[in-house]
Amino acid sequence: MSDDYLWDRRGDDPEVARLERLLGGLAHDAPLAPLPTRGPRRALWIGGAVAVVAAAAVLAIAIGTDRTARRSPCATGRGGFTFSIQGGAARCDGVATQGGQLPVGTWLETPAGATAEVAIADIGALTLAGDSRLQLAATGADQHRLALERGSLRARVTAPPRLFVIDTPTATAVDLGCAYELEVLADGRTRLAVTSGVVELGAAGRLAFVTVGATVTTVPGRGPGTPVATAAAPAFVALIDRLDRGDASALPAALAAAGPGDTLTLWNLLANGDAAARSAILARLDELFPRPEWILERDVIAGQPDAMNALRDVLTSDVWLAPPRDPDPAGGVWK
Repeated sequence: MSDDYLWDRRGDDPEVARLERLLGGLAHDAPLAPLPTRGPRRALWIGGAVAVVAAAAVLAIAIGTDRTARRSPCATGRGGFTFSIQGGAARCDGVATQGGQLPVGTWLETPAGATAEVAIADIGALTLAGDSRLQLAATGADQHRLALERGSLRARVTAPPRLFVIDTPTATAVDLGCAYELEVLADGRTRLAVTSGVVELGAAGRLAFVTVGATVTTVPGRGPGTPVATAAAPAFVALIDRLDRGDASALPAALAAAGPGDTLTLWNLLANGDAAARSAILARLDELFPRPEWILERDVIAGQPDAMNALRDVLTSDVWLAPPRDPDPAGGVWK
């Protein structure tokens, strides 16, 4: 038997026809109600979707803000150096802050017109000027180390030598127990001015021994220049600048222009100069401040470290110190 009649009434299927007659009276003959329009339901769906998206955005902002606040390293109160801000809000790794703890590896940035007072463990403090960026690189019993990327600061430290160190993009300042000002200039050079004690500024294999009342600036490609007294004559400073930039012909004029207040400048020329220049530098230095007889000329001209350090100590103390060793029994001269 074919089932075509069941689907499209083709052919003849008596059994299906019989069932249709029996059930025909039960067929639904009421008119169909019109379908509702879709406009209101679509508007309701869109409005609901917009509300959901808006709520999600508000929640995301709230969560993000909360997470940012929790991630602020300076708000955790753990380790590092304590600091406070005056004159505006600073940023701690990009997050606004008025103070807290500066952990290792974290950058503190001050806006123009604001300053940050930072405690250096229990050995001193520093003032970070406006528009400056400072990082705590390391802190511990052996060393406290900071990095000044831009701007300037004033540090005041009472501690054993070499415990406190600040790196800049062009030099490293090593505290020998003092107070000083450190600045990264707009052209990238580093400038150091010592207001108390002594600081050692080093870079590119050169060292500058900077005493109270002296200043030094790094020279591009050469490391630190030669320290000069802040009260030094401008003509003398200009001659030292020529020497720092590699103009050896300026040496005779610089030595002639040096006065009693320039002896540490001459010592730095000795320390960073070659043997050919040391003889003339030492001769002028002896005229300004005669050295003790136990600091031998030959040792200084050869750059012998003990002799150089002894001469430096005499110049910084302004007194003749006791000789560091016993005399040579054979030669009768100081070793």
